[in-house]
Amino acid sequence: MMDTSFLCSDHSFLSVFRGDPPWWEPSASPYHLALTTCHIVALIVFVVSTASGNLSQVDKLWSILPAAYACMCVVDTRTALMACMASMWSVRLTFNFFRRGGYSWPPWRGDEDYRWEVLRSGVLGGWWSMLSNKWIMVAFNVFFISLFQNYLLLYIAAPSFVAWSAAMKGMHCPSGEGAPPLNIIDGVACILFVSFFLVETVADNQQCNFQKKKKELISSLGTASGGFAGAVKSISSQTSLKEYKDGFCK
Repeated sequence: MMDTSFLCSDHSFLSVFRGDPPWWEPSASPYHLALTTCHIVALIVFVVSTASGNLSQVDKLWSILPAAYACMCVVDTRTALMACMASMWSVRLTFNFFRRGGYSWPPWRGDEDYRWEVLRSGVLGGWWSMLSNKWIMVAFNVFFISLFQNYLLLYIAAPSFVAWSAAMKGMHCPSGEGAPPLNIIDGVACILFVSFFLVETVADNQQCNFQKKKKELISSLGTASGGFAGAVKSISSQTSLKEYKDGFCK
């Protein structure tokens, strides 16, 4: 019979170091699996970004990992609901990244965030110029780009781990009364999430359509008016197109 006594202790990611069951055992908590996954992904990200010279490898996983961590915590209705909402968020953001050209084959290729090149070039001056040094940039890649950003993605899913702990204590501890049932707060949270999700989806499509039309205008007017400067001047002369000159969807 599975030993569930450890489920009644206080849970946190520090439990990994307290002698609780290792993550590969059936009785292990998602804290173990998630933290191990986080470090493996961070190592892969560092190796791939170093080998390819593209530091935007975490960007490809940004919309995927939080939902994966939330799914590790599913044990009752509440955690299943949280995983479902996290997955909805993941699908929306992943699709946006895909249609912007963020994914390509081989997977380590694709666009790199322009800010990494700005940091590498040292044009910002001051302390930032230190990152133009190859080895300092390697250290920055290890600790900030690879490790810190992966910790941040794990932290985004933290509410699911809290809900998992509450559910398991209720189901397995002597003083427990079963997994906490859904309540009005869950209902309000779901309504708010779906509302924000719909607003963001509409905004995503508006932004996508705006950027697509802006590029088309720049391309067509630039060819007819003498390059980018001519395109901007031509757009400025047309009242209905001034929004595209500013470059931001209003």
